Amino acid sequence: TGFTSYADMSLVSTATTAESAPTKGDIVFTYSNAVGTATLGTDLTVEYSADNGSNWTNFGIGPSDSQGTTGGHTIVTKHNVSLTSASGTAMRWRIKTLNQSASKATNIQAVSLGWS
Repeated sequence: TGFTSYADMSLVSTATTAESAPTKGDIVFTYSNAVGTATLGTDLTVEYSADNGSNWTNFGIGPSDSQGTTGGHTIVTKHNVSLTSASGTAMRWRIKTLNQSASKATNIQAVSLGWS
């Protein structure tokens, strides 16, 4: 038999350089529930950074931010979230899966970060 491990994850993108320092961020991502049901904002959190990940701004996602499903994946969007962490041009996103266990396992499929 195989070994199965359930662990909380912190997924961090590589930095992308913005042309100028942004003040707002947008996120679109998809996820699926492999086991159980993740709650947005509790079991799944999303942040962005303009200073290469030294400081983070929380997108404040919650259950009402779910935009439905496609092919078994739930689509989540959040737009025009004001940057509250340090200014800069090295843009990164970070998604955390929390409270993962044998009864709750969450998969992340795709992430897109925008800014203005």
